[in-house]
Amino acid sequence: MTSIAERPAAGRGVAWLRAVLLILLLAALALQMPLPWGGLWLLVPLSTAIALLTAWRFGAWSIVVPVLTAAFAVAFGRAGSPWAWWLPAGALSGMWMGLREEGGGPTSGERAWMLAPLLVLAAALPWLQAYAPLVASVETFFKALNHDLVETSRQVGYTTARLQELQRTLDDGTALGHKVLPLLLPSVLFLWVAVLVSAGRAVSARAARVMGWPTLSRGRLRDWRLPDGALWVFLLGLALLVAQWPAWMPTGWTLLLSAGLGFCVQGIAVVESWMLARGVPASVIVLTLLFVFTVATPAFVMAAAAVGLSDAWLDYRRLEPVPEQDPKEEP
Repeated sequence: MTSIAERPAAGRGVAWLRAVLLILLLAALALQMPLPWGGLWLLVPLSTAIALLTAWRFGAWSIVVPVLTAAFAVAFGRAGSPWAWWLPAGALSGMWMGLREEGGGPTSGERAWMLAPLLVLAAALPWLQAYAPLVASVETFFKALNHDLVETSRQVGYTTARLQELQRTLDDGTALGHKVLPLLLPSVLFLWVAVLVSAGRAVSARAARVMGWPTLSRGRLRDWRLPDGALWVFLLGLALLVAQWPAWMPTGWTLLLSAGLGFCVQGIAVVESWMLARGVPASVIVLTLLFVFTVATPAFVMAAAAVGLSDAWLDYRRLEPVPEQDPKEEP
C-alpha cells in the first residue's frame, strides 16, 4: 500500500490541468460516437483510474471497484450487452496495475500483460447472443457513411463516371467488410479499450500527483518484454485457426492478433535497445522506425513480430557480447 505522506506542491497545478485536458479530450471523442458505446470513452478510463488508485492505497480491498462496475453492467447494460462488460474488465486491469505499483512498479511488458481481462472478454465476445446484432449495427453504420460519402461527392460535382467508380469501390469494401468484420471486430474493440485503459492510467498518474502521492511508475519501450504466458496465447490462437472450426475463428483471430501485436512491439523494443546500446540517438531511432514503417508496413510488422517471438526464447537483451580476441595473441 502506498504512503500518503505530504509531497511538494510544485507541479500539482500542471498535473491538474493535464488531467482536465485529457478528460475533455475523451469527452469530445465520446460525443462523436452514439450511446451507449460512446460513454465508454469516459467510463472505462474513470473505472480504471479509480481501481488503480484504490488498489495502490488499500490493496486487495479494491476488488469492490470491479464488483461495483460488474453490478452496473448487469443493472444498466443487461447481462448480455457487449458494451457494459468492458467496464469491469478495465477495472480489473486497473486493480492489477495498482497492486503491482509498489516496489518500482511493473515493467512495460508486464503492464501489457495486465490487459489480460480485456483479452479474455474480447475472446469471449463472439459467443454472446448480442454479438451478431452488434456486427449488423456496425455494418449498418458503415453503409450509412458510404451513402453520405456518395451524396456529398454528388453535391460537389462528381461526374457520373466518377460516382459509379466510387460506388463500386465502396461496394467492394462493404462486401469485404461483411466477411472480415465478424472475425476482426473483437480485436478492434480490444485495442480500443486498451487505449482507454492507458488513458485511465494517465489520469491516475495525474491524480496521484495532485493528491501528493508518490509518482506513478513509467515503463520504457526498450524494456518491453511479454511474460511467457503471451506465447501460449499466441500458439492457442494459431491452433484455433489451423483447426478451421468456424465457431472458433473469431476467438482464434483475436488471440493471435492481440498476442502478435504484443510481440511486434517487443521486436521494436529489441531493435531500440540494440541501437541505443551502440550510441544511436533516440530521435534518429524514432525517425528510422517511422520511415521503415511508412514505406514497408507489412514487411516491418512481420519482421518486428518475428524478432519479438524469437526474443521469447533467445532474450537478445541479455546476451553478453563476446570480447574480440587480439590477433597478436596466440591461441
